[in-house]
Amino acid sequence: MKKKLLISIVLLAGVFCFVYFWNKYSYAGEKDYFSSRTKPENGLQIGIIGDSWVVRQNLDSLLQKKLLDKGIQSQIYSSGNPGAKTKKIYENLFKDDTEEFSSKKIIEKKPDYCIVIAGVNDAATHVGPGFYTHHMVMIIKTLLHYNIRPVIVSLPEFGVEEDFKNKNIISSLSNRGAELVLNEGNQFKIPEYRNALSEELKNDGLDKKVIMLNFDEVSPDYDKDRGLYADPLHLNKQGYQKFSEFLANGIVNLEGRK
Repeated sequence: MKKKLLISIVLLAGVFCFVYFWNKYSYAGEKDYFSSRTKPENGLQIGIIGDSWVVRQNLDSLLQKKLLDKGIQSQIYSSGNPGAKTKKIYENLFKDDTEEFSSKKIIEKKPDYCIVIAGVNDAATHVGPGFYTHHMVMIIKTLLHYNIRPVIVSLPEFGVEEDFKNKNIISSLSNRGAELVLNEGNQFKIPEYRNALSEELKNDGLDKKVIMLNFDEVSPDYDKDRGLYADPLHLNKQGYQKFSEFLANGIVNLEGRK
């Protein structure tokens, strides 16, 4: 009886681990593009998609005001999914409008640009540059398919090590396990994520079709700029003022090139 119970516990634990790691590390399959016949509205239209960085501190309103201060009127549509990795952000583009965190409406609006702010949760869960790059490229290709110019914010600097110290045992073990398998036990660094995406865009011939904004203009070093952060993963009010100004300048430069 005890032996059967032990075997059952081991099997259940094995199933749990398999499902946990599958959900965490499996890549998204490519979605079929949906038909969209809507036409873009007049004037500058901007979409923003991503994780919690999109929804905190009313980023859309901040950006709109910064642009207006620079003499540019705009309409901004945003959709953020707190805690989402790039895989989820990609999948959200294809969710029905009635589903939670759907960002399909961004595509339906056919904005001139779509700012993508993603990757913090990828790096925080140590899924690796390959996972991040795979899904970022899928997001970019989807936007380009609908004639929307992707504006990609490079993976932001944040407190990777500080965040790791706050994780529970299961998350800590899974993260270290991933690094052991994917990176010979070494911790992934933010530049590795950035470089992997940059190389893949060049290989796919997408580098000329995408606008990259370097987050280092906001904060090149988390330790030196802690006054801009509310916690290891997020900017504070002051940080968002600087971040929105950075995004506004990027849009102004783009409009100036037309």
